[in-house]
Formats: sequence, structure tokens, C-alpha cells
Amino acid sequence: MPPDQDQLLTVTDVLNVTGFKSRTTIYRRVRKGSFPCPYHIGAGKIRWRSGDVEEWLNSLQPRRY
Repeated sequence: MPPDQDQLLTVTDVLNVTGFKSRTTIYRRVRKGSFPCPYHIGAGKIRWRSGDVEEWLNSLQPRRY
């Protein structure tokens, strides 16, 4: 994870950090409210704050078997 909390991540960066397999998964989770919303930075560009994604990752509960 990038050290700068305000760094803007592309959808490809988010896929690499989270391990999600598709853009559809990200946008579906955003619609359901279970993933941070992206920011529209103009000209059709969408980015996520690295701090928001890191916070989301830290909030995940470990799976117990």
C-alpha cells in the first residue's frame, strides 16, 4: 500500500491492492456501500484515495475456520 494517504489510485491499482478480479466487482461493492466511493477528477477519470482503500482493508474481519 502506498505510504501517502492522499495518493490517488486507478482502478488497476485498486484491483492489485485488493485482489479483486474485475472492475465489476469494485463497482458492485461501491453500489452496495461495502467499498469506498471513488472520486471523479474530471475528463472521465475516476480515482480512489489510498487512505480510504487502506481503511477498508484494515476494517475487514479475519475469517475463522
